[in-house]
Amino acid sequence: MGTVVVTGANRGIGLEFCRQLKERGEQVIALCRSSSEALDALGV
Repeated sequence: MGTVVVTGANRGIGLEFCRQLKERGEQVIALCRSSSEALDALGV
């Protein structure tokens, strides 16, 4: 298990990439410009 940093993680390819990495058991650090969009993407 490693740690991965993903930029543009609140939508599109970045968001899907984060989801797939988490399914594989990776620790993901997701970076987004807008905190409100990030929370929406996470369902929080």
